[in-house]
Amino acid sequence: MKSKKSKSVKSKKKTPHKKPQKIIQTNSKIPKKSSKAMKRAGTGILNFDKMIQKGFERNSINLIAGGSGSGKSIFALQFLIEGIKKGENVLYVTFEEKKEEFYENMKKFGWDLQKEEKSGKFIFLEYSPEKVKMMLDEGGGAIETIVFKNKIKRMVIDSITSFSLLFEDDLSKRQSTFGLFDIIRKWDCTTLFTVQYNPSQKKGKGISSIEFEADSIILLYYVNINNKRERFIEVLKMRGTDHSKEIHSFEISKKGVKIGKKATIKKELL
Repeated sequence: MKSKKSKSVKSKKKTPHKKPQKIIQTNSKIPKKSSKAMKRAGTGILNFDKMIQKGFERNSINLIAGGSGSGKSIFALQFLIEGIKKGENVLYVTFEEKKEEFYENMKKFGWDLQKEEKSGKFIFLEYSPEKVKMMLDEGGGAIETIVFKNKIKRMVIDSITSFSLLFEDDLSKRQSTFGLFDIIRKWDCTTLFTVQYNPSQKKGKGISSIEFEADSIILLYYVNINNKRERFIEVLKMRGTDHSKEIHSFEISKKGVKIGKKATIKKELL
């Protein structure tokens, strides 16, 4: 009798023990998905976030590479505008743009940067490549102070090409860029660098000195097809992301960059 009772008791213990295990396993998947989504910084660029799993990885360093007129600055600024909409403070560092002229040009897209600057959400910093080089020697310098003081979450440096020209050989460029990237990774902000580079010119100098250090590379094409300039975009690489492998057309409208359909054009023509 004792053995029968003990068996029945054991069987009763097993039954209720299985149910809570299933519930725990199901619930445990929910925070993983939500935490993954929280690590993404959406760009606000129509249809682009679908290509990169809802945005750039938080605290990543990304290259926006394209030739003159390809839309690099507008693409990068739209990323900052989206950050402002989400309540984030953003920083735009430029080596070439003049504030008044830049602000006036951006009004065409409905972006009132002067208003955003007054609110403290947008910071415009006109810098020189030499000062960035000095920042490396100082281990952060004035830009780091601005980032920490204003709790910057998104930053654009337009463009890293000017900075690279300070160095004569590829080894020096790569070492200095690695040092710059290493400093920025400690700032807890998602960064976009624009790069002057025409991906259509196969024989031209590439971005080899910095491409291995970046978390992602976005190529912007601006090519002449049948006597008409057209724009295309390609995600060349993005770490930790199942990104689109297709080339898409895109346009720049009054509302900024808008990604179109998958391009039917042969890549050899780009």
